[in-house]
Amino acid sequence: MKKFICLLMVLGAACRLSAQSAPAAAVVFNEEDLITKIFGKDKEAVLSDLLQLSPMEEKAFESAFNEYEDEKRPWLAERIALLNMYNEEFASLDERKMNSLTRQIINNDLEFGRLQMRYFRRMNKLLGATRAAKFFQLDNYLEQSTRVYLQNQLPFIKELESDRKVFTPDDKPFSSR
Repeated sequence: MKKFICLLMVLGAACRLSAQSAPAAAVVFNEEDLITKIFGKDKEAVLSDLLQLSPMEEKAFESAFNEYEDEKRPWLAERIALLNMYNEEFASLDERKMNSLTRQIINNDLEFGRLQMRYFRRMNKLLGATRAAKFFQLDNYLEQSTRVYLQNQLPFIKELESDRKVFTPDDKPFSSR
């Protein structure tokens, strides 16, 4: 687990360093590259290892998974478009536009939650509660990793983190000293 956290910190630091040397640019993201960086294998291999599907389950799961990923793509594209708009217009956003953009991002999150709930019911029927929960835990982990990656490219976050201390696994930020 410590290695995992360290890897995420290194990825975040690398993103910040590369982003700080460039002016506000479009947010670019490739989920498969991120998954491979984190796990050392593609998403299908990670899911196969995690879920231990029988050959019969594999076919039904693959169909449901592909449909889920197809429905998730427009959501992710909208999220990236909203973040790009924020990134490109950051210096000139007025209150009205910031309000609108923030509402759109929150609505985007709500839509994703509804999508996950629909597919959780379906995965629960296909895999049972435990493996469906594992699937969505992994999906949520990947989603959160994606958000961290994308957030590190935003100007406001860059400003906040410019003089932030990066914790190492040996640091204990919540212990009483």
